[in-house]
Amino acid sequence: MQRAVIVLNPKSRNAPPRPVLEAAARTLQPDGWQIDIRSTEAPRHAAELAREAAGEGASVVFACGGDGTINEVTNGLAHTESALGVLRGGMGDVFGREVGVPRDPEAALRILLDGERHRVDLGLAGERYFLLMAGIGFDADVVQAVPSLPKRLLGSTSYGLWGAYVMARYRSRNVILKVDGVEQELRLYWLLLGNTRSYGGIIQIASGAIVDDGLLDAYVFEGRGVGRLIRTAARIVRHHVEGGAGIIFQRVQSLEIISRGLSVQVDGEYLGETPMRFSVAPAALDVLLPKGAAPHLFQSDRTK
Repeated sequence: MQRAVIVLNPKSRNAPPRPVLEAAARTLQPDGWQIDIRSTEAPRHAAELAREAAGEGASVVFACGGDGTINEVTNGLAHTESALGVLRGGMGDVFGREVGVPRDPEAALRILLDGERHRVDLGLAGERYFLLMAGIGFDADVVQAVPSLPKRLLGSTSYGLWGAYVMARYRSRNVILKVDGVEQELRLYWLLLGNTRSYGGIIQIASGAIVDDGLLDAYVFEGRGVGRLIRTAARIVRHHVEGGAGIIFQRVQSLEIISRGLSVQVDGEYLGETPMRFSVAPAALDVLLPKGAAPHLFQSDRTK
């Protein structure tokens, strides 16, 4: 009998009820799977539960909750032999959408346990791992600004509303950073470091990111004036970000922001402020994906 654990965040906005997960888990017993469910009780508890499950020899640990829950489970599983599986139960479900995980829990469990296991890179923001991406500046200020109640009531709409409010007052600033050890000074409105491609489950900004190349795709948006912001937004929607005026693109192994006071978010969760160093942890995590899912995220597809 193979063992798996579901780490459930029962407070997540769209998480399936525990009885639904229990019923779905029971259907996998005839296939040789014993699946336990463990519910989180506090912030950072998901990381602890995932670490415990890995230490107990679980082959797979499923994260069921929002992107923050997935980030915590990722941090608990990094550099272990247990694979991450994602059950959709959050507001954005960014990674689940990107790799084609169905929303129904039983269907998701079956398609993942019958799927493919891939080793992927993780990003590092200070000492915190991220699977998807990190944002510094504008979008991190938005993440920090959205209160918990509107987030629960309005879902992703809350980010659009508070994003408009933050944009009205946010200004770019001169910052000093080091890119792969080389110091630079530039004007910064927003910096995005992509390990995967989907942003918010809606658009692809880091549209060429690869999860097993040992690099992060770094985009600096200078944001000089309303006109340039509008043109940049239009390029993002059209998936033609590189080469735009006021946009700097580079693939990096490490990036350190020396300037103080810039907000930082990882996988949609507010982390803190700069100064902070960002880097890559190559091949740090096993993930379960549906068969044939997301070949564009891997090096073998880059030349296609």
